[in-house]
Amino acid sequence: MATNFQMTFHHIGKPVPLRSIKNNKNTKYSSLFDMYSLDMKNDLSIPIELHAFGKNCPLDSRIQQETHIAFKVSDIKTALQNKEIIMPLYKPFAGYYCAMVLINNQLIELIETTLSESEIWGDGIFKDSILYPHKKP
Repeated sequence: MATNFQMTFHHIGKPVPLRSIKNNKNTKYSSLFDMYSLDMKNDLSIPIELHAFGKNCPLDSRIQQETHIAFKVSDIKTALQNKEIIMPLYKPFAGYYCAMVLINNQLIELIETTLSESEIWGDGIFKDSILYPHKKP
């Protein structure tokens, strides 16, 4: 499959039981998606984002149950063309756009951003964003 955009690995997203991350002080809560998220790196320093979902989560059940792989792309609108979109394109915070697609039965998150990695990971930029408007309940 030829692409008309650049693509680089960004992270792995993994659904986990809520009890495994809820009490971690670094876990963020998204009331928009009734979703808890914890950023970490595995033993190979690969960025992993652990997600746990509440009963009111509106996201596709596959997002809640299956691991996804995220890639930064140079042109997200082009990257989304002719794909099965599982989570529509949206802007969770300034300088960051993302969507989820299904390719060969694998969930793929596509990200277009002008932000540095240090701005994306951690706590600072998320404060008062649409995705993480406040601390976890």
